[in-house]
Amino acid sequence: GGKPVGMKLCVGKRVEFMAIVKAIIQTGITPDFITVDGAEGGTGAAPLELSDSIGMSLNDGLIFVHNVLVGAQLRDRIRIIASGKIITGFDIVAKLAMGADICNSARGFMFSLGCIQARVCNKNTCPTGITTTNAWRTHGLVVDDKYRRVANYHRGTIKSFLTVLAACRIGDPADLGPELLNKRVGIGDTRTYRQLYEYLEPGALLGNAGNSSYHEEWVLADAAQF
Repeated sequence: GGKPVGMKLCVGKRVEFMAIVKAIIQTGITPDFITVDGAEGGTGAAPLELSDSIGMSLNDGLIFVHNVLVGAQLRDRIRIIASGKIITGFDIVAKLAMGADICNSARGFMFSLGCIQARVCNKNTCPTGITTTNAWRTHGLVVDDKYRRVANYHRGTIKSFLTVLAACRIGDPADLGPELLNKRVGIGDTRTYRQLYEYLEPGALLGNAGNSSYHEEWVLADAAQF
């Protein structure tokens, strides 16, 4: 029916994602979108060892996925969705500047709905009535009240996003780039994300990528297994 089809992942082994991209090239089957989640994301049902220690952060994973798709000349055919602790308008600006096309927010909307991070999402005992089917507990989830809070959060966040764009003198989110983001890396030393991270040129992985930090893993990646 023409509906978009894609995948969601938190980047672990870089070579495995590269293998997926090689398989995309070989088969010609291209997902419409790839959602990149960060290790800082996850639900209250996730095992602590996994949520605390496994996977790349959203910033690193997002830039990596963006680079691999650019290097493989697939970026214009695949949309990247960023997901992982995106709560404020500036969070959206930052992720779009790093390379995302769209942002997902679960945590922020859960907060606006009344989530208190009890971390019992999988036990059917959520005290706020959000992640439970227990009729007694769901009494705390008053729809007539909560939907207004959710709508207000969404409206306020988008307004904040547009305010930050205006402050940057940018009228189109497509004009955002990593050179607009600054990070303090030491006393008196502030650098842009363009300086901190390597951004590949289109097709760099398909040609001579010997000077790229991505080259060794790209050679090791195998489209037959990931």
